[in-house]
Amino acid sequence: MSKKRVYSLLFAAALLLWSIVGVASTMGTRAKTTCYEAQLDAYRRMETAMQAVKHYKQAYGIEFSPLDLRKTGMIGEEYNGITTTLGALEAKRTTADPNMAAMVVRMFTEAGLAAGDNVGAGFSGSFPALNLAVIAACDAMKLNLTYISSVGASTYGANNPQLTFPEMAHLLYMDGLISTDSRLVTMGGDYDTGHGMDETLAAEIEQRLQTAGLELMKQTDYNANLTARRQLYEAAGIDCFVAVGGNTTSLGQGETTVVGQGLLESTLSVGRIDEKSGLVQWYQAQGLPVINLLNIKQIVADYALPFDPLVTSVAGESAVFYTTAYPRGLITAALASVLALLVWLWWMRRPVDPETQLSIGAKENGGKPYAERGTRPWKK
Repeated sequence: MSKKRVYSLLFAAALLLWSIVGVASTMGTRAKTTCYEAQLDAYRRMETAMQAVKHYKQAYGIEFSPLDLRKTGMIGEEYNGITTTLGALEAKRTTADPNMAAMVVRMFTEAGLAAGDNVGAGFSGSFPALNLAVIAACDAMKLNLTYISSVGASTYGANNPQLTFPEMAHLLYMDGLISTDSRLVTMGGDYDTGHGMDETLAAEIEQRLQTAGLELMKQTDYNANLTARRQLYEAAGIDCFVAVGGNTTSLGQGETTVVGQGLLESTLSVGRIDEKSGLVQWYQAQGLPVINLLNIKQIVADYALPFDPLVTSVAGESAVFYTTAYPRGLITAALASVLALLVWLWWMRRPVDPETQLSIGAKENGGKPYAERGTRPWKK
């Protein structure tokens, strides 16, 4: 068989494979995820919690931000005395959507969690809606949640001084809208102690937290802070750790800051943990499922959700509730056909002994010449 003919057949095989796979990709069918009902439950729980927060803000005389285009009530002020860092407004608006709760349910499911498992979480005030998404997802999936929340928030987060996130969550808990309250509260910000915040505002908030019966921790030593947090989580026997926002105790200090978003793979070794590592790195090294929720644009893209949507989502209709199933049989048949063709071409291109007209392999194995088998000898 000539090289030209071989190349033609190879090209035809590649074209056939490309055509079949291309057609198959358009034949995908949309199917509900295995966790669809839990996602729907979480969506509605978060939606209810967000509505309650709007009422709380109205009761406290907090004006809704004009930049809260969908009137979610989850967008804070641009800057004030308890604002810790700069944040992206578009990211904050993206998370103010009950689809986030459905997304977290999907992450938990992908992590292999089931009812009765224990989740530990660290919440900054930067993404109050995303904090609620994690809480709603745990309640919907009947997961036991232990979370530590912080007061400090980046721009447009839960930085209304009259209603910080720990207080927001406490009200929701007291009203029976979520099943767990903060197990521990920190001020967040520099050193996780509120350093750099307006001292008068910080003192007022600390007094309110104590009045509400919330335990406040102000530990200036970084490693002592981490140890206290780990002890709390380990007492609960957590099966997964979730970090929301950029609290330094979650992500670590300086160069050790974690790279990766969403559900992370356990790629870190214990030997890579040092005194600047955060809880994300620590639990990764322990082989525990870890979910990091900070780079919102990347995370929503991974789950085919819109970034900074202009309209409110509808329960159960977004892409995060569905998977796409492709005709595996057709794709498998195409791959098998091409593989068979490649094997046949390899067989036909075997080297032949010019004296006996046997393939080298056949000669070595005592086979018969092509002529005796009624087949044509190989054409050079």
